[in-house]
Amino acid sequence: MSQRSELKSIKTYMLVALVFAILSLIVYIILVALYLIVSIVAPLAAIIGVVFIALLVVDAIVLMRIYKMYTAAKNGDISTLKSLNSIGWAIVALLFSGLIPGIMMLLAHSPIERLQQE
Repeated sequence: MSQRSELKSIKTYMLVALVFAILSLIVYIILVALYLIVSIVAPLAAIIGVVFIALLVVDAIVLMRIYKMYTAAKNGDISTLKSLNSIGWAIVALLFSGLIPGIMMLLAHSPIERLQQE
């Protein structure tokens, strides 16, 4: 497979991961908003709110990383793409951003590793 087609497939993986990470972020924002509404009535719900806020922050960090990888693949910036490529971050995405972003990052890992810098 040529490098150009590898970049296209990586870009597609990252785009799908980005879309689903954004959906996950929206869900976390809704959960935090609901927590804020409920916390007015039941202040003991603070622990649940802290968990939702932590999940929101981690998901936002994963989302930024996926966006950077998508932008690097789109621009053909192989060195940046390789520096952002990590199985650890794919697992974090799998746990905190949902199955699809994590799976897409795992699928993109090997093609990114095969890319040759020019």
